[in-house]
Amino acid sequence: MFDRFVGIDWSGAKGPRQAGIQLSMAVPGRGVPTRIDPPSGHLWGRQAVFEWLVRAADAGNDTGDAGTDTGGDGTGTGTAGNGNGSNESARGSILVGIDFAFAHPFCDENAYYPGLAGTPETPAALWQCIADICKNDGHFYGGAMFAAPGFGDYYLSPRNHGAPHYRSRRRVAELAAKASARAPSPTFKAIGADNVATGSMAGMRMIHALKAELGDAVAVWPFQPVSPARPVSPARPVSPARPVSPARQPAMVLVEIFPSYYFHAAGLNPARNAAADPGFMTAALNAWSSDGVGADYAPRGSDVDEADAMISAAALRHIAATPGCWQAPQAAAMEGWIFGVPV
Repeated sequence: MFDRFVGIDWSGAKGPRQAGIQLSMAVPGRGVPTRIDPPSGHLWGRQAVFEWLVRAADAGNDTGDAGTDTGGDGTGTGTAGNGNGSNESARGSILVGIDFAFAHPFCDENAYYPGLAGTPETPAALWQCIADICKNDGHFYGGAMFAAPGFGDYYLSPRNHGAPHYRSRRRVAELAAKASARAPSPTFKAIGADNVATGSMAGMRMIHALKAELGDAVAVWPFQPVSPARPVSPARPVSPARPVSPARQPAMVLVEIFPSYYFHAAGLNPARNAAADPGFMTAALNAWSSDGVGADYAPRGSDVDEADAMISAAALRHIAATPGCWQAPQAAAMEGWIFGVPV
């Protein structure tokens, strides 16, 4: 079903490039996931990630592989160690996991923004709302949400320490993640080291842009169903630019990930950069049916962000082969679900 599994450690920080963004790719088998180098050869930015994803989906829809070009334009998939991409034709879809919340809590209050007139009522409407409010900010930055009239009062942010409508609301997926291993912070929290909202605003902007650019070529799970055999052609997307034939499976499936969950589910705590240790990382990868790293392993990122991308790619490959992995509870249709968290 999938021939590539890409884990993306995300960042909502302001600016054209973020050191915290790291990409790693796994292919079928047990091979250790490999780094995807950024277009500048130095740092990824959210716009560059968007462009890479569009190219990868286009390659899956056509005949080539997004990994055929690893030069300075950054449109290919560089591999850690040699920087070379693949020249193989795309054989199946690409499964991409990105580390941000795909939606806000809804089911606890039957609304994303309880009491707010005109609050969006579907995930697609939420993505559209965020994109519209933040449209004047480049690089998919989402910080304008925290100052937006009405909406800003729901976010605990540097702009609004006393946000009157902020509450520590949790999605059903986060409650399930906490019960089985570890959960992320509330999606309305935009302050502190465990800030989730800033990255999620940027991420939801990018989802909206990907749907507008790729149409049916990209499916966003669990809002659009995926079967064990192949991704199901999704329901009508938001303003598709290039829809593919309904008879064809989407070239790309996007899922929400939480790298810390995958470490903790393996019985390992990645705190204090523990994942920078080759032995620790090998044990974590082995738990997800992957070969380990070599003694020269040196993950990039100030918080060893590359390790988060690597463990996510390995977990995606493992989980996607697990029966029942595409099942999600009814709440997920409005709130999303973290891939791999038991229902």
